[in-house]
Amino acid sequence: MTEFTDALPGQTFTMVGSVKEGFETLYGIPTVALGEDDRLMALGHLPDRAVFAVLAAYHRRVWGYRILSSRELADLTRHGTKRIRITVVKGGQNDDHAWQFDDADPEDPAAQTVTLIDVELLAHEDVAVRSECPACTRASWSTSLTAGPGRAGWGRYHRCLYCHHRWPAAPAHRPDLAKHPRWMPTRPNGCFACSCLPDYPCTDGCTIEPDAVTGQLLCASCRSQHTADVWKQLVAVSYGTTTTFDGVDDQRDRWLYSEALRGIPPAQAARTWQHRLTLTSRRATPRPRTATT
Repeated sequence: MTEFTDALPGQTFTMVGSVKEGFETLYGIPTVALGEDDRLMALGHLPDRAVFAVLAAYHRRVWGYRILSSRELADLTRHGTKRIRITVVKGGQNDDHAWQFDDADPEDPAAQTVTLIDVELLAHEDVAVRSECPACTRASWSTSLTAGPGRAGWGRYHRCLYCHHRWPAAPAHRPDLAKHPRWMPTRPNGCFACSCLPDYPCTDGCTIEPDAVTGQLLCASCRSQHTADVWKQLVAVSYGTTTTFDGVDDQRDRWLYSEALRGIPPAQAARTWQHRLTLTSRRATPRPRTATT
């Protein structure tokens, strides 16, 4: 076997044994991303189960994603996976690539087996700090960017795999003593509770009018989602006052609004949110290893 470091430019070598340049070990299998990261190449002919394991490990480790069930994932082993034989040649000093490969004749003694896996267009969620579903208490370890109810609109939401409830993710932040700019996110003539504008209503025929309870402009759709008493309670716990560049208060607003839709009093939701922030920060902080003898 010719090691990578011993191969000369243009010389065929075998990528077996030690992990070569650009490779990382996923599920115990040397794997490398090809091109614009739309394909993976794993050494050896992998069974379907190992293909899925390598794919999941790659997205989790490199991109922080959790792969979701989808039609593309179901078709992956039938149409998006190729088990071939290749020959690998080391690139020269003026070559943009450290090595390149070509399809090989099965009878070529220098050929080796690899598995090519398509990884683009797969549905995914972000890997996140564990959070318990407020509706059924089941845990979720992933989030996705989606539109939710309330003033803050799009944000990171957990999705319960059991009861399908969605709830805003509590951000996990490292300690930061810097002062960051704060601003009002609502347009002067827009709805206080959502992104609705006079020229761009959230629903057909939706109108925006001053609301006596909140002292803010509310569109008809948002005004109907809560009673006047709930709106008073939301304002009392500082719903929709300010936001920051990192979205901390945005996520709090999403939580307060979502919980109010479930019938949870805003004051109780505000206390629960603070507890979730503390818990998430604790879970996101690596624990020091205990010395053993």
